Amino acid sequence: MGILSFFRYNRRKTKDNKVVVYENISNELKNKLKTELKRDLKKDFNIEFERTTNLENEVINKYGFEGIKLVFECRNSDNYYVLGNFPKDCPWISLNNQNISDFIGANFKPIKNKIPDIIKALKQRCKFIYAEKKTETWDLHYLLDMKLYDDREYYRVYTGGSPNQSPEPNKSLVAFNWVIPNDLKEFYSIHDGFGEICNANFILNSKDIKVMGEMMNPICEEQNVKADGYSFNDLLEFFPDGGGNAQCFIRVNDDNNFTVDWDHEIWEISGKSGFYNFINKRMSEIDEK
Repeated sequence: MGILSFFRYNRRKTKDNKVVVYENISNELKNKLKTELKRDLKKDFNIEFERTTNLENEVINKYGFEGIKLVFECRNSDNYYVLGNFPKDCPWISLNNQNISDFIGANFKPIKNKIPDIIKALKQRCKFIYAEKKTETWDLHYLLDMKLYDDREYYRVYTGGSPNQSPEPNKSLVAFNWVIPNDLKEFYSIHDGFGEICNANFILNSKDIKVMGEMMNPICEEQNVKADGYSFNDLLEFFPDGGGNAQCFIRVNDDNNFTVDWDHEIWEISGKSGFYNFINKRMSEIDEK
């Protein structure tokens, strides 16, 4: 291969140590793609959605990590570091030399028997792992292959916060005499927050979990109603669905390690399920239905 060809391409190892070759992006092409990636609001939404999502997927498949940085340029991508190039202050530096599959296995090893379907899905679908340096902390991104509702190839990004070995109850928990449930605390030791943050399919981090009484008690007082069979003070929201519903830990006496689904329209809760049972099923479903 000549020297010009060398500079046109970049290589990246996949999850199973195979080498994939991606093209480099010239500044001229980058500026052209930036324009093309923007949706034209004057055109039909569905047509533009299909065009831009197809292009985003094409850019990532063709240009690899450089394509990711371009697609997510508005999301701090100048501070992205792909696995293999993690800086020394990155929380996952000890796994920097692992391939994608081995990284996933090592990172989730302490809870591997509790979330087998999530780990399997990540290993099967993950194309890139990259860390993001933020102002005071780090995030880790897993870019996953997925299919949209219309069967087109696309991607989904799960984001995990930095490991937190000693999460403390935030103001909401303190106000309602809650402690962080043991299963959630254990998960925070791997990732303090995890999932598809931009699309309300995620485990809230330790700073953002909230007792539902904080929001719902004033509503109950104003409307002179109350929940039937439970107290909002005993529901701890950790997994919102973006539509007003939420999966919550429920506190019964001194036990707070089971979860229920809360329906915001009828104010009913589901039967109890374990935290790991819930997330293992919910977050291992990568494709759109």
